[in-house]
This record gives sequence, C-alpha cells and structure tokens, in this order.
Amino acid sequence: MFKQVFKAENTKLKRSFLLYMHLIILLAFPILLGLYYGSRKLSVTSTTMMIIFYEILAMTSPIIISIVICLVFDREEKAGNFKNWLTEPYSKAKAIQSQLSYYWLWYLIEIIATTLIYYLILVGLYHITGISFLKMIVTSIVFSLCGLVQYELTQTVALKWSIGGSLIMGFLGTIISLLSITSLLDFIWPVIPWAWQIRLITFWQSNISLGLIKLTALEYICPFIMTILIIILCRKYFNNWQEKSRPKTIYLNFD
Repeated sequence: MFKQVFKAENTKLKRSFLLYMHLIILLAFPILLGLYYGSRKLSVTSTTMMIIFYEILAMTSPIIISIVICLVFDREEKAGNFKNWLTEPYSKAKAIQSQLSYYWLWYLIEIIATTLIYYLILVGLYHITGISFLKMIVTSIVFSLCGLVQYELTQTVALKWSIGGSLIMGFLGTIISLLSITSLLDFIWPVIPWAWQIRLITFWQSNISLGLIKLTALEYICPFIMTILIIILCRKYFNNWQEKSRPKTIYLNFD
C-alpha cells in the first residue's frame, strides 16, 4: 500500500507547485544564509550561525507545513471530492497516513539537504571552524521528527475546518515558535508541539551547563510520547472522518 501511494504521489508531485516550492526552499535558504554569515565570519561566531539557522527553520516550518497540507487537501477535494481517500479498498486512515508520511519524508530530506548545503558553504567555502558535522545531522533528524506531529495536527484541522483552519494553525504555530525562544514557555514547552523544534537550539548554545543540557534532553521524552499518542488519536479521527464522509447507501422498499 505504501509503495502504491508513494508511486502515485511521485507522479502527482512532478506536475505540482509543491515540487518547485521544495526545490526553491532547499536551494535558496541555505545558500543565501550561508553567504550572508560566511561573509561576516569575523564578527559572528559559528554558534550564532547555527542557532539562527535552526531558529529560522523552526519559525517557518509551521507555515510551510500548513501550505503543503492545504495544497494536497485542495487537490484531493477537487479530484472527485476525496475519492482517492474514500474509495480505496484498504483503511482510509492508512491512505491519509501514507500520504502524510510521503510528504514528511520529503520534509526530512529537505531539512537534511538544507543543513548539508549550509554546512558546505560555511566550512567548505569560508573555512569556518567549530561546527560539528555529526551534531548538525543529528539535530536535523531530531528537528524533522519533531515536525511530524505538526503534519498530523494540520491534516486533522484541515479535515475538520478545511483549508482556512489549517492556514490559521500554521500562523499560530509560527507565533508560538517565536514565543518559545523567550522564557515565557520555559516550564510548559515539552507539551507544545510548535515549541519542540526551536528548543533544540539549547544544544548549540555556548557556555551552557552540562546539567541544563541533560535536563533538556530528558524533557524530550515528553514530546516523544506525545508524538506517538497524537498519531494514534489522529488516525482514529481519520477513520471517523471517512465514515462521516462516506456517501450513504439508500435502500428502497418496493413492497
């Protein structure tokens, strides 16, 4: 089933604006940011370069994810009123979840590729030192995993309140991410999905105590558990939604 969905989505993606959006973001963001900070390497530390990089990614991710979900939702709605979800022989939750997994995998690839391009510009072109390649890759993978629940929640909101609801969620997610940089959410950020990504900058801050690093790492157990629970709950909602959306069969009595 996953293979069929992924193959179908690859075909659709080639004719979609989504492909160009991913490519533009993939190339433009790390190149422009890398050239900007690389040319200022004498006045900006490598730590600051990495913190700003992940902060921008975290603040823009909710909007980008909501746009992706909205475009896919609109496409499915126009393709026979969600017939690709509602007429398949297997579970409709599996169909929707497979589609989400496909675009999340693109997100994962894009985050890692963006990180690599940024790293190559800073280290390869400008010879900036003090940036751990392994630490960047691990951070980017965890960053992508923290974004998985945003796909689930945004899709659920789209099914409940259509495109408008998911776009509003994207904007609110960006605002929450911005607030998460401050101390306002210090004690509750582990239960707020839009704060998980930006809090990863803690591991890049200089002159930070080992105790705080261990505490932050321990606090990420909560996002891990919440991600599993949210995926399970969203799958149940997908099934309930498809049952409500399925055309009713009308039986006529001719006796």
